[in-house]
Amino acid sequence: MRHEHSFEQSQTIEHGWTQLRHNQVIDRLVKGESLQVIMDSLPGFSERFCELDTIDCSDGRVLDGKKIGIAGSGLLLSPEDRLKLIRQCQGKKVTTHYDCGAAAKKFATLSPEETPADVKTADQYGTYCGEKLAQDLNSVHEFIPESHLANEYHNELGIVFDGTGQFDSTHLENFPPHFICTGAALGFNEEYLKSELRILAGIALGDHGFGKRFTVDNPFYIWIAADNQEDLDCWKKLSTEVAEDFQQRVRVEGFVRPTDQQ
Repeated sequence: MRHEHSFEQSQTIEHGWTQLRHNQVIDRLVKGESLQVIMDSLPGFSERFCELDTIDCSDGRVLDGKKIGIAGSGLLLSPEDRLKLIRQCQGKKVTTHYDCGAAAKKFATLSPEETPADVKTADQYGTYCGEKLAQDLNSVHEFIPESHLANEYHNELGIVFDGTGQFDSTHLENFPPHFICTGAALGFNEEYLKSELRILAGIALGDHGFGKRFTVDNPFYIWIAADNQEDLDCWKKLSTEVAEDFQQRVRVEGFVRPTDQQ
């Protein structure tokens, strides 16, 4: 995994930051508008609630299909949560991708006995896990190479924490680049959900993302999509526990999905 940016790439990242801070959603949030009002005003918002068809990594650079986002496409899940995924996502396509941080994290912990035969790198391990999951789902696996990633660095401004399991956020026009976590809708363990949020926020606020550019006044966001107000309150409480670890540089906002799409 790459940990340092060249001067040229640093300039590219700075330009990207400047451009994205003018995104209309971010601009309106900074001015104090509620996320609910903003989302309800976006053209095509209601139509973006539909059946999702592809299990992708949470990584915001991976934009294949109508995305179910899970870190490492599920390779960090407990056996119990993996079984929930298999039961609910039969027939869904699975992708894994180049330079996956979750795959590298897991691969680094494997003993020689635990490492599958012919697997020598983290990318190969991610592919191995993705192919295995696809077999369990009676579906197909695709590896996303570096050239097909949406961006060369992590430019996510937030995480969509999708408690509906139907929010196709990557195809919503004018919505900022973001990670996706769909585990809440799949019933994953709450400690896992918090761990995933922490990992992704840490990427954005660290050397792989916009890092120190995120401040109290220009925060990274956790955007919650919920089926109803009760769920929204529940997921806000969970997400706020995570946000508190980042010294007010992470802000939690949420909305309830359109009633005509429930």
